[in-house]
Amino acid sequence: MPDLSAPSRPTTTPVRRDERRLIAVAIVVGILIVAASLLRHDGDIAGLIKFGAGDTVAERTAHVEDVLGRDVATVDLLGHDGSMFFLQALDPFYLSPDEHAIHLDRPVYRAQRMLFPTIAGVGGLLPAEAVLWTMAVTNVAALALGTVAAGRLATRLGGTPWLGLAFLLNPGVIFEFDISGAGILAFAAALWGTLALEEGRQRRAIAWFAAAVLAREVMLLYLAGVCVYRLWQTRRIPWLLGGIPALTVTAWAGYVRLRLDSHDGVNEVQEFGPPFGGMLDSLENWLDNPIDLGVVAGLIIVMPLLVLRAWQRPNALAFGATGFIVVAILMTQQVWWRFFDISRAVAPIITAYVITAFSASGATERPRTPGDAAALS
Repeated sequence: MPDLSAPSRPTTTPVRRDERRLIAVAIVVGILIVAASLLRHDGDIAGLIKFGAGDTVAERTAHVEDVLGRDVATVDLLGHDGSMFFLQALDPFYLSPDEHAIHLDRPVYRAQRMLFPTIAGVGGLLPAEAVLWTMAVTNVAALALGTVAAGRLATRLGGTPWLGLAFLLNPGVIFEFDISGAGILAFAAALWGTLALEEGRQRRAIAWFAAAVLAREVMLLYLAGVCVYRLWQTRRIPWLLGGIPALTVTAWAGYVRLRLDSHDGVNEVQEFGPPFGGMLDSLENWLDNPIDLGVVAGLIIVMPLLVLRAWQRPNALAFGATGFIVVAILMTQQVWWRFFDISRAVAPIITAYVITAFSASGATERPRTPGDAAALS
């Protein structure tokens, strides 16, 4: 299996200009998503957070309204992830777990994803009303960061920086923004970690990957794929690259269990089950909904194509994203039921496939640089 990573291109004026344009496009897309939510919810930014209106979450929504001192825009039934991250942002270190964390549906599971609410809430220092807006601002910034990183990775593979739009226009990323989720920040951090590793900056790569897994613990599978790529490339096990982020997220998981172990049901995990079980259980729903069927079928087709591309044109991004194929196989009906949910869960697959498939096909093995030598040691 040959290494077909493309030569690293110097950052020229045209490339910098393209990156500035990509940042501008990302900011515009983020603003449009926020504006669309404001229009749908009578100008209330809380509509982007997706608080629930159902009876089973009435106590949670009432608590939020009490904290804010006003009514909030709600969506049907349970709401979505943003409502949990908002509560976490008010006390991201769980210093008073019986005040806000008690209203989380699965406190420990939610608390594992700490980076996004910690940034949005500035460590719990911001007032609640401001957090509604900083959650959106954080995701706009993550959109820009991820788009630039994806563009630079595409350039290293011989493509154009504009392939960075494969991050920005990824349906899973767009849907994640619409529910104020942490997946955008997690994926963006993973891309910057991948880029730092390719540039021979191992310490920076470790820091970015630690951020990625703290934003979304399933990014450990992306990191595992990257470590496999490095093992194949260097014939050495990348202990520090894989170990430090894993220890970081493990330490945080231990901390939150100490803070939240008094709550009921904290170990409940609903998203994973027997292999292919979620797909089979959702088949009837797909057949009744042509849009779901078409999008999900396309996603399923892309999975083996990504594996093929990773074999033909091995690179860290493709190897990392293949870890999400494992995630997809183990996802339950709860995730596979609608394309809205599954596209968010496995968003790296789409971006990695587009960048790997549509970068220049004639790339040759790049020469080693001093930075590369440091990364391989």
